[in-house]
Amino acid sequence: MKYKFLVPIVLSILIGLFFGKIFFDNYDSNSLTVFDEKDKVYMLQIGVYSSKEKMASSFKNYEKYLYISNDDGYHLYVGITKSKDLASKIKEYYEKLGYSIYVKENIIDNQSFLSVLGEYDKIIDITSNSDIPEIEKIVISNYKEMVLESES
Repeated sequence: MKYKFLVPIVLSILIGLFFGKIFFDNYDSNSLTVFDEKDKVYMLQIGVYSSKEKMASSFKNYEKYLYISNDDGYHLYVGITKSKDLASKIKEYYEKLGYSIYVKENIIDNQSFLSVLGEYDKIIDITSNSDIPEIEKIVISNYKEMVLESES
């Protein structure tokens, strides 16, 4: 038995193939989020309008905010944040002014915008409510510049 050393090598290869097959069969690509560069944000929608004219008549300062045209109309957003708690804070502020706000989850894969958004979230967290609109205008301006213009 001159080739006795081949038995453990062949056995090791077969065991490796067996366990490799088990791991790859059970692999779920959605379960690994470490390499996923997309992050969830909360967008605060103030309304959906069927035309730009109706949006302009209902919300006078719509140019300062974010509006996105979809199949179902123009969606007008007054804020974006990465934190659910801050979304509630911003929502409460606008509801005290008499607006109905809807918080919508969205996925954004622009890491530079997400980094800027994180810094503005820190500011909103420590600021008074009266400063929220000005900070959100800056966030929306950054969104328009960094996300929307990079998609075109």
